[in-house]
Amino acid sequence: MLFIIYFLFFSLGQCSVDFDVLLSFKDSVFDPSNSLSSWVNSSSPCSDSWYGVTCNPTTHRITRLVLDNMNISGSTQSLSQLSQLRLLSLKNNRLFSSSSFNVSSWRYIRHLYLSGNHFSGVFPTGISTLRRLHRLDLSHNNFHGGIPMAKLTRLPFLLTLRLESNSFSGPLNSIALSSSMLDFNVSNNKLSGKIPTWMSRFPASSFEGNKDLCGQPLPSVCFNPTALPAPLKQRMHHPESKRLSDRVVLMIIAVDVVAVTAALFTITWCCCRYKCCSGGAHKGVLQAKSGSKLQRRSWSRKREVEAEEMVVFEGCKGFIKVGDLLKSSAQLLGKGSLGTTYKVLMDGGDVVVVKRVRQRRKRRKDVDGWLRVMGGLRHTNIVNLIAYYNSKDELLLVYDFLPNGSLHSLLHGNRGPGRTPLSWSTRLKLAGGAAQALAFIHGYSKAKIFHGHLTSSNIIVDRQGNACISDCGLHQVVHATSLSNDDYKAPELMLNNGEDGGLMSKYTQKCDVYSFGVILLEILTGKMVSGESGMSLVKWIQSVGKAEWAWEVFDFEMLGDREMEEEMVDLMQVALFCVASLPKDRPKMSMVHRMIEDVRTKGARNGGTICILNDFSSDSSPALSERTISFK
Repeated sequence: MLFIIYFLFFSLGQCSVDFDVLLSFKDSVFDPSNSLSSWVNSSSPCSDSWYGVTCNPTTHRITRLVLDNMNISGSTQSLSQLSQLRLLSLKNNRLFSSSSFNVSSWRYIRHLYLSGNHFSGVFPTGISTLRRLHRLDLSHNNFHGGIPMAKLTRLPFLLTLRLESNSFSGPLNSIALSSSMLDFNVSNNKLSGKIPTWMSRFPASSFEGNKDLCGQPLPSVCFNPTALPAPLKQRMHHPESKRLSDRVVLMIIAVDVVAVTAALFTITWCCCRYKCCSGGAHKGVLQAKSGSKLQRRSWSRKREVEAEEMVVFEGCKGFIKVGDLLKSSAQLLGKGSLGTTYKVLMDGGDVVVVKRVRQRRKRRKDVDGWLRVMGGLRHTNIVNLIAYYNSKDELLLVYDFLPNGSLHSLLHGNRGPGRTPLSWSTRLKLAGGAAQALAFIHGYSKAKIFHGHLTSSNIIVDRQGNACISDCGLHQVVHATSLSNDDYKAPELMLNNGEDGGLMSKYTQKCDVYSFGVILLEILTGKMVSGESGMSLVKWIQSVGKAEWAWEVFDFEMLGDREMEEEMVDLMQVALFCVASLPKDRPKMSMVHRMIEDVRTKGARNGGTICILNDFSSDSSPALSERTISFK
């Protein structure tokens, strides 16, 4: 009994400390928008729902404090007394700390977001004591000095380290951080020296803006004097080294000039001879230059090819001849495993997407049969195939143009400051639309149709914010053993790497279900499917216990929708059903679609809203950070 009384008095005392800390913080900052008006003496931070404050329901201690984008200014010194914090997010304010910023008092913290403020001084002290830390974001501040890599290696669960746009200097220590690191960025600092080998797995954008930094993945090569030939190194230290070096340079220049001249002469002679011998009968190729014409290099059977008609389907208008496409203005959209994709502006003003398939195709008759089936697929959530041209030498596929990019770009594009987060309800809507389209494909007539290489890049967003699947069924048109990222492939496909359809013979609709499950994990976590640590997204999720899901795995951009966490957990269960190792354990897509709709219905009952993307009326595709994403 005495112990219970002691515990109650102790808890109340600690709660009172947190209460005083918040009031002290409020008094020490300038709050121009009066955002902290709910923080008053006559109420409680836990029972009266103070803005941005979350408490432990048992101990009544403050565990989360989220005060993003409030334009408040002042010192954060008093917040160091909130010893039970698990998450602190103060992004995009004008806050600062003392010159010796010590974070050791937050020993339980897992997520620390301080980006976009006026913090200065050296790297925060006590960082090595935060053994539970998963995400650390100090970007866009005024920190300087070295990065204490040795101390950061003591954080075994660190997934995110964002230090870009500060004034950190010195070399990057070669000591490797946690192997589970997924998000790393030190761009736009004053770092120097060679990038350690273990960091080369991160993209070049993680290191750009450090003019004295070199090595992979940056294009700049580090100078290594030890790699010079011994005689040359000796001459560099010889008293006559300058004169010798000048002579060597002159000789090298002279030899280069002679060699280049000879090479140009040889190439010119060969081209002229080839043109004379071949009579100019080259095959036509599509060349992609932004705003240029689709150039034609003297097509063999030029007139016959231009006059040949395309097979057209519902929705095709304005052209029926191959020549109509070849004469139109085109812009390169990308190159993928199937071929090259162009945005084509027709003479009449219509915009279409043309995919030129480079993969070796099956028999022309079989290809025509499958493409006619694909051309008959009409659904709100499918990108329409509206025409195609199939000859011995060329396969051109024409699709409707959707201006708003792919799910991949929405999830992963421009993940830095200025990006508009993709909300939970929008993600759920896109997942539901894609599931409905795939279920429609699987159930279409009696033909056993499957997508074949489903990725987040093949889910395109239309003007109304609907998810539309593209490139349907092309796996059944070409001979290819690898049409997509291996991390999207079902485990049973990885056992057969044979040629000429060996992989095709094993592909089933359940393989599509697996790929869709991977896409759901992308939607939930915001992570790329190929983990930068070498572990695939599926294996990483499976290695994390369900009790640690929550914000250890969910995309931190969805923190604003944390009241929908239960629905996120439900969708995670659906994703794990889809990525089951054995095909027989995976549900059909019709069932997956129903489960996702159940999650959406549950969210609506709990106060969530179904969102749509607007401001998508333009044919242009601006960067995600430039788009306006609003929800109705």
